[in-house]
Amino acid sequence: MSQQKPQTLDEDHEDRIKRHLSATRSIAQNMEFDDDLDFEMGLPDPGRRTMLKTGGAVALAGMLAGCSSSSDSEESPAPDEGTDEGETEETEEPDAERSETIQMESHQFQFNPQRIEVQPNTELTIEFTKSTFEEQPDFNLHSFALTDGEYDIGPIELPESNDDDVIESVTFVTEHTGTFQFECAIYCGDGHAQMNGQMFVVEEGEEIQEIDYTKMETLKDRHEVFMPEDELPQEPEHDLDLRDLMVVTERNNASVSMIDTVNDEFMARVDNVGKAIHVHDFHSSLPEQTREGAYVYTQSRQGEMFKIDLFGFNRVALADAGSDARDIAVSEESDWVIGGFYNPAHLVICDADTMEPIKRIPTETTDPDGNEVKSRICSLYDVPGQELFLAGLKEGGEVWLIDYSEGDTGEDSFPVVAKIRTGRILHDGFFTDDGRYFMIASQEDDQIDVIDCEEMEHAATVPMDNVPHPGPGALYPEGDLAFTTHAGAGSVGVWSTDTFEREKLIDTRGSGLFIQKHKESDYVWADVILTNSPDDAYVYLIDPESLEVDQEIDCSQWGSAAAIHPEFSRDGEKVYISSWQGDFQGIFVFDPNTGEKIGEIGDLLAPTGKFLGTRAEGH
Repeated sequence: MSQQKPQTLDEDHEDRIKRHLSATRSIAQNMEFDDDLDFEMGLPDPGRRTMLKTGGAVALAGMLAGCSSSSDSEESPAPDEGTDEGETEETEEPDAERSETIQMESHQFQFNPQRIEVQPNTELTIEFTKSTFEEQPDFNLHSFALTDGEYDIGPIELPESNDDDVIESVTFVTEHTGTFQFECAIYCGDGHAQMNGQMFVVEEGEEIQEIDYTKMETLKDRHEVFMPEDELPQEPEHDLDLRDLMVVTERNNASVSMIDTVNDEFMARVDNVGKAIHVHDFHSSLPEQTREGAYVYTQSRQGEMFKIDLFGFNRVALADAGSDARDIAVSEESDWVIGGFYNPAHLVICDADTMEPIKRIPTETTDPDGNEVKSRICSLYDVPGQELFLAGLKEGGEVWLIDYSEGDTGEDSFPVVAKIRTGRILHDGFFTDDGRYFMIASQEDDQIDVIDCEEMEHAATVPMDNVPHPGPGALYPEGDLAFTTHAGAGSVGVWSTDTFEREKLIDTRGSGLFIQKHKESDYVWADVILTNSPDDAYVYLIDPESLEVDQEIDCSQWGSAAAIHPEFSRDGEKVYISSWQGDFQGIFVFDPNTGEKIGEIGDLLAPTGKFLGTRAEGH
């Protein structure tokens, strides 16, 4: 049964959160906001040359922010841009060889035109006119977002209008060639997923290349090997135990930084591995320190899966299997890598050695309300000891189990052996300490659904607060407890992993996204995010015995405007927090038991998620 959402936030605050969480390339078809924080808020790619001009009420800062209105956030410049507070950031304007203006209408549920064809180096102006709601008149707002590839435009709000007057406009130079997706980034009714289009930037007379990711032939053609294994360094070019290596997403730079967590030092940067990497997973043999296991696998929001060498920090191979994605997982013996995609809605299994795509599984199902949907994949894991992949189908409201025990045996390989019904609009989840139960957030129904991976069935439902967002989650095995933050409420939910009953909702400073616990730490650490206030610079420590917030740390005193994502060192003696906005962009190092700041790692580029090599031991 769906739980009533507590009124823990004022309406303006909650609306702002929903708009932040919906600012992604594809939005859930059957709810009014998505779960994913748009981390690309206000930090343009370093060195990028983009000109944006807007009319009406949409400000330049709001467009760069990827938010629905200019009031959603106050952003900081990238580290090398140094603009004064309150001053509009000026970007270098590329030369245009010509200009062109088109008019675009927004209807329920399509743009007209849905296809823009334009030459490179054109100063293109899009004027937005009619914005109508034919099928569901209780809606009154569309938006336009072109946030694909090198373009970062919008979302631009398009309020209801039934005449041909220009509501809004945007001007930019088409300096990047290729095919780029645009969409409505605000849920506008049941047919919202259809409301998108493509911009083709090609030289006059050139054939337009449209990519069909639903064909295995396309996936194989777009696969690329950069360095065969025999060309990689056979010995590490550093003296760090790979379990002490931390891979850090540099969100807007399409790069990862390698951090030495013994000396808390920057080691190297690997560029061109996909913008806004969402997840990293490691080869299961990494703890053995051999060539065989010295790899990390990544999944970017652009849909690219990379294999990266951890001896010499080289790009090894690429599987480009979609235009929008979130998650990746590696099989227990690291024979297979599976990627979960938003666009198209499918799972793609690759050979872990070469990253060659082997199998495509469309994720089409019937949602909890009886609608046929093509569902995005919101979470992916290897089930401990089961030779199964676990996939969470976001709109589908199902958890699928995929058997990889027989490997690549042809047409019938990698069968889906279970489809387990859950609540509506899934997000992420985590396993109990014994690996038997997977606990996944159903965000529209404000609950945690518990999946028994041995019996392959739904085991329990735990009511939570508004929009549970566990990220990697937190476990306290000594007390049989699990913890989640909430994206829509200032609270942390706690439940028993023995009875699967809720123990407590702990009041916190604000909504959060990430929470973690290490066995050697006395506290559960969590962040505050999406409050649109100085509180976003806070992290806090929860006593797992008293289930109370014991300490709060204001990271703004060291130059942070947004501090997120706790990650512990291998020995649990340090905890790392990313500062991805503000005067300081880097990582703070804290004592996990006292909360004392004991160091920092600077000069990073909008660092967000951090993944330590010890995660390989979870395979």
